[in-house]
Amino acid sequence: MSWIKNVLLEVGREEISKNDIITKTKKVSLCIEDGIIKEIADDVPENAEEVIDAKGYLAVPSLVDNHIHLDKGHYGGKWKAVVPMNNVAERIVEEQGFLKDFLLETPKKAQALIDLITSNGATFLRVHVNVDPTIELDNLNIIKEVLENNKHKLDYEIVVFPQHGTLTTEYKGLLTKALKDDKVTVIGALDPATIDYDIEKSLKTTFDLAKKYNKEIDIHLHDRGTLGIYEINRIIDYIVSSNLQGKVQISHGLALGDISNNELDTIAKRLKEAKITINTTAPIDTKALSIPILQSHGISVNVVNDNINDHWSPFGTGDLIQRVSRAAEIFSMCDEVSLSEALGLVTNGITPLDKDGKQVWPKVGDKANILFVKAESSAHLVARVCPERVILFKGRFVSGEFR
Repeated sequence: MSWIKNVLLEVGREEISKNDIITKTKKVSLCIEDGIIKEIADDVPENAEEVIDAKGYLAVPSLVDNHIHLDKGHYGGKWKAVVPMNNVAERIVEEQGFLKDFLLETPKKAQALIDLITSNGATFLRVHVNVDPTIELDNLNIIKEVLENNKHKLDYEIVVFPQHGTLTTEYKGLLTKALKDDKVTVIGALDPATIDYDIEKSLKTTFDLAKKYNKEIDIHLHDRGTLGIYEINRIIDYIVSSNLQGKVQISHGLALGDISNNELDTIAKRLKEAKITINTTAPIDTKALSIPILQSHGISVNVVNDNINDHWSPFGTGDLIQRVSRAAEIFSMCDEVSLSEALGLVTNGITPLDKDGKQVWPKVGDKANILFVKAESSAHLVARVCPERVILFKGRFVSGEFR
């Protein structure tokens, strides 16, 4: 059992003048035992043996990255910018040329990425791992080992991702083989029209495999305009017919940014009924899908890292707070309440205060997965991307120090 004193918590909001809201905070002490918050008190008991001083750092829920690639990147190795390409298909051809050569350095690079992401506050990663005719299951085996070596500081899910096409990959039985692995919990897919050239066969293969092996689904959808919207509607149809509501996520969904607000309202109702989660990087090089409209329909939205300095993009800081700050800027979430609620985009919806300003986190019995930041409030953290951070995972400090 240990105590952490001088922890700043958000406890409510106050309107000091019309529409001028501030976040109210107070300092408390947290008792941590067996990875759980056992007590929240004003002061540390006199007989407490192990006491750590948080020095007024704000406690918020640790971060969740619902879409990250740890294989096939440059980060952690020699710097390399992107070779210009015209589309996803060309990128895949480029990838086929270097995958085998990358294997030797993949463990080192994957570890470097994990260290970067977790040092910024993430304690959960949904990891997409290439399974394809070029590399087969080699990357999967490497990434599984790297993740197990880091289970002292993170939880994770593994998505087997057929980057080179679902149909091409499963033709060799590679998805079936990968899905038999107990460590794999999700089957990935992408662009059934422009990569597999057969929307129905591609989606049917994905959903049949998901049902057979009891896995969730995560579909990367880059196709734009009416084609992308058609694919989303067909994905929803398959979800309903397969009874997989709440088991499917769509990453990117770029077509959702191509339609009018009225059209988005219409498809958002179907997304909600299918309980689809949307993962987005909040892109700035193309029109971003409207996070506020999707959330207004009750759709779960996550802001994610995706790729960090690989052959797709040279950019990315590995900091989910930076990502969500960008999303807040794109959609003018600039007031205290909007900024505070934006934090939920990188915590699976968990925020210290609910929409009414009532404190809902932390509570006794919650997991002791905490990001401590030198910030005045969640709003301050999101807007300023405050860099001073200390991470607690299952009751143990895994990164940073209080200064």
